[in-house]
Amino acid sequence: MEERDRRAEILQAAQKVFSQYGYHQATIRAIVDEANCAAGTFYLYFASKEDCFLALMDKLYRNIMEQILEARRQVMKPAEKLRQSFWAVVEGLSHDTELTSVVLVRAAGANPMFEERLWRVRDAFAEFIVEDLVESGLTLSRASIGAHACVGALAETVGVWVRSSESESALMTAFEEIEHIFWLGWGLSQTEGVESKSYGN
Repeated sequence: MEERDRRAEILQAAQKVFSQYGYHQATIRAIVDEANCAAGTFYLYFASKEDCFLALMDKLYRNIMEQILEARRQVMKPAEKLRQSFWAVVEGLSHDTELTSVVLVRAAGANPMFEERLWRVRDAFAEFIVEDLVESGLTLSRASIGAHACVGALAETVGVWVRSSESESALMTAFEEIEHIFWLGWGLSQTEGVESKSYGN
């Protein structure tokens, strides 16, 4: 087995353990038992439980950023790029709900370093929104405030959804409402360039 595959297996096992027990209650012993490997093997890839958790955060961040960049590559108009970026994040978060729960819920209050990493992820997405809003005619100040408010609304909605264990369609419906509220506030048409996605019943 290649080293990359073994690392991925351990990381997947860690994701399951963190999801079940939370960060503080999870142990390296539980992770290696789940991964069916020795503790020494774990330390070949991760320096600590903290390092392993950070790797999961990076995994979610990479998945989302890859989807955003791919979505933006296909369009040119700012309003189109904004919508495609928005839904790329939504689809990235809903693709692996366990990972999303671990990173966005289990990380909260667990470690100041995790909080800092989460803010960096939020800022990275907000930068795309700011860029698109400025290109759409908003002032930089208004675009910056609106972008961070939108990202915060997305994060809060995901957190509530994960805790409530509602269906994925409920999450999509909530995101459609967020889109409607912010697009209206920004003065953007929801039908410009890309038709609004519909996940509600």
